[in-house]
Amino acid sequence: MRNLIPTEMTGIIERLLFTAIVIGILLAGYAGLREVELARRLSVNMAAQVHESGGEVAIATKSQAQRLMAADIERRRLVSEQSTMLIIGGFGLALIGLGWLGYDMRRGRRRKAEAASVKSKSVAP
Repeated sequence: MRNLIPTEMTGIIERLLFTAIVIGILLAGYAGLREVELARRLSVNMAAQVHESGGEVAIATKSQAQRLMAADIERRRLVSEQSTMLIIGGFGLALIGLGWLGYDMRRGRRRKAEAASVKSKSVAP
């Protein structure tokens, strides 16, 4: 089967694949670092600590109730952002995998083409 992609397009395709790999690394790295920061912020959040322990809090004053409610709103936002970072990191890993697979396929096709051209040159009188 002939190569379906013209030879002048191979350089562009290889650059696109390399770009996908680099963008994937950047996305996965950003998501990983952000996930660590969010986990740190959740560990010091008062509402997250209460939620993890599963206990109840005896609220004595209105200001204490307001602080706990604000901490719970912040905890929910942080948990939501953690989920978003998980999706972004997964997308980055998928980009790395697809870019790597495409780059590997291009390299394999190039080797086959080089082997065929060497074979045809050695057969010709």
